Amino acid sequence: MRLAFLSVPLLLLSAPVAAQVQLATAPAADVQPVDPALLAKAQPIASVILPDGTMERMMGPMMQKMMAPMMDGMTKMPIREFLKVGGMDPERADSLGEGTMEEMMAIIDPSFRKRMDVIVNIMMPAMGRFMGRYEPDMREGMAEAFAYRYNAGELDQIAAFLKTPIGAKFGAGFMELATDPHYLGRMQKIMPDMLRAMPEILKSSEAELAKLPKPRSYNDLTKAERDRLTALIGADAGKAD
Repeated sequence: MRLAFLSVPLLLLSAPVAAQVQLATAPAADVQPVDPALLAKAQPIASVILPDGTMERMMGPMMQKMMAPMMDGMTKMPIREFLKVGGMDPERADSLGEGTMEEMMAIIDPSFRKRMDVIVNIMMPAMGRFMGRYEPDMREGMAEAFAYRYNAGELDQIAAFLKTPIGAKFGAGFMELATDPHYLGRMQKIMPDMLRAMPEILKSSEAELAKLPKPRSYNDLTKAERDRLTALIGADAGKAD
């Protein structure tokens, strides 16, 4: 439970960067091949927009500077709003008190703030260093996306713009806009409303989900399926049911 309360606000606040990581790991089943000539034009553009060290800067000093004030705002929200996001019935959650996460964690975990500081100051930079190792792949994927979306003339115009002083400044800082205090400040303001809206948003899929068969339990499986499941996880699957 404590880890859940720790992770919810952190995940919400780091959403702009996390979204890039999620997209980077999404299946590429519908990826279309691109013209090599267009790709050659697009690669220098991607190099300007995603220069070396971008991910480490975004998830290191920039995120550290912004995370503390945003965390303060999140932890002052009533804990019942987080419980709604976690699946508690909204009416039941609304019947609870208005105690905040900050007040609750002061009792349950007096080291809560220090724990969050460790995550922000150590874990986030480490994630940035990890993602930095994959920047060449990210640049290549970005170049392929440009080559797919723009024709030769358009790519030439983009490249020409990026070679101007203002274009170079725009391109080099584009990715880092996700951690700009102006942008993150707006994101911070919508977080309480988003948390309150989540139960209703989740309800929008309930009708369709109800049409699907419920997941089977271990007892519903055939012997062959049980054997296969045990082989897949390397342990007795029945004990995990």
